Amino acid sequence: MPNPPLSLPLRYPLPTAAILAVLILFPGIWEATGLTGKDEFFLGLRTPMEMIAGDHWLVPFLDGAPRIKKPPLLYWLGRASFEIFGPSLTSARAIAVLFAALLAVATAAIGRRLADARTGLIAAGVLLGCLGLHTEGRRLMLDVPVAAFSACAFWALLVWRERGHWRWLSLATLLLAAGFLTKGPVVLLLAGSGVLAFALTRQWPVAELRGHWRALLAHAVLFMALALPWFILVRLLYPEATQLAFADEVESRQFLTLSPEMLAGLFNIGLPWMFVGIAAAWHLRREEGLRRALLLWFAASALPFLFLKSFDRYLIGSLLPLSLFVAIALPRLAARWPFRLGMVVALLFGGALAVFTFHFGLGGWPWLIAPALYLAWAWWQPRRLAHLLAAPALYAAALLAGVFPALGINAVPESVIELGRQRAVVFFHGPQPALLPILSARPHRLQALKPADLPALAEKRALVFCEDALAPELARIATAAGYRTAPAGEYRALASHGSGLRFARTGAGRDDWLAAWRSRDLTPLTTRIVWFEIVRP
Repeated sequence: MPNPPLSLPLRYPLPTAAILAVLILFPGIWEATGLTGKDEFFLGLRTPMEMIAGDHWLVPFLDGAPRIKKPPLLYWLGRASFEIFGPSLTSARAIAVLFAALLAVATAAIGRRLADARTGLIAAGVLLGCLGLHTEGRRLMLDVPVAAFSACAFWALLVWRERGHWRWLSLATLLLAAGFLTKGPVVLLLAGSGVLAFALTRQWPVAELRGHWRALLAHAVLFMALALPWFILVRLLYPEATQLAFADEVESRQFLTLSPEMLAGLFNIGLPWMFVGIAAAWHLRREEGLRRALLLWFAASALPFLFLKSFDRYLIGSLLPLSLFVAIALPRLAARWPFRLGMVVALLFGGALAVFTFHFGLGGWPWLIAPALYLAWAWWQPRRLAHLLAAPALYAAALLAGVFPALGINAVPESVIELGRQRAVVFFHGPQPALLPILSARPHRLQALKPADLPALAEKRALVFCEDALAPELARIATAAGYRTAPAGEYRALASHGSGLRFARTGAGRDDWLAAWRSRDLTPLTTRIVWFEIVRP
């Protein structure tokens, strides 16, 4: 049975894409037990608060030192939001939602330029149904903003090529510079791989680009004038810290190291549409022109991450060409197996979390019932396009806003939050309590304590938090300084350790999982979080 006609009775595709993105991604961003990660709760959220506390604007600070491993634009925006609305998860993550909406709008705008308004809106709908946009578009992280800036820059280049006026090239340059000030050179990857793909497939003749060499050269100079001064100034102000930050970044990325796990990462962020994209690519493998250009764009934007240590979220920008390709290929894809396979994998993934919350009596699982049934109905047999696009987006929204927060990961008791508001807090080797800084609206400090640090902590009656496994090490440091650690409290919780689903305590094994499952008690998996005062013996 062929797919039904692809018709959308909407007149304003770009505002529609923006409104849908906000409506789908905004719910649940205020949940302290929602999906997070160390780059958000110990970097993205704390940095703007410390900037406010120390009145830093030009150079972000964190834990008393310049935060220069990443450029400053997102931290500037975070501080501005906190200054206006106050520090909170909502005021922080709303920035992420708006950038995700901008990425959806750019996708719709690019699709309209390359094909028509309907194709652009379909592509935005595909993007909004990808799991990766839901996981990253709800966190104050760098990856969605840099993808949004790059996508908007590519759109501006399309307009410039069509209209020929220099102001569009200038807009593209400004957007690329903003992306560079968000996450550095990676902003050039998405837009640059798009230009490369369109040039290699002769959608943009190289001779045509050569004819504009003077304008391109002038705007390359403008880009450097906008993007580089902050980096130069930081190098002049903090030469040693800059060298250490650069060396650490190079070492942590492990360039030219093969990372085949990133192929699985593509499926994670593209679920459930990635299966449709693969089937469409195979079905249209001999196609020329725009479809081939989009496939090459997707490959060129994703393949570099196979050769360095990276995370799934780095591939968010690759969802743009994937969404455009799927939108163009849908009318000619009659097979149902990619839809059914993507649906089944998505249902298994979300269903596992729902079963977990049901088994342990955590709640949240009812949120997934109606969206799961809707996804199964919309994707098993051909349905109207609106259902095909809406079902995975609503399913992912229910999973991230309803089911996942019910797990209770990183839950902090209200009494501990009140302590964070009233007392100075130090995190010994981190990362728990993960959300205490933003929940108490104070940045607090993460420190690898030395004996020399103890007198100051004792004088200001600071509380030192750590996981119970680190308590003996903290006690040894205190003893070496002539102090002792006086237990002041504790609680247990599922706690983030790396990715969002690594929430069991460090060292928990198969027996602990089985014990928890059989007893319907999460205690064997929870982390014991303790805090101490530093006092004289």
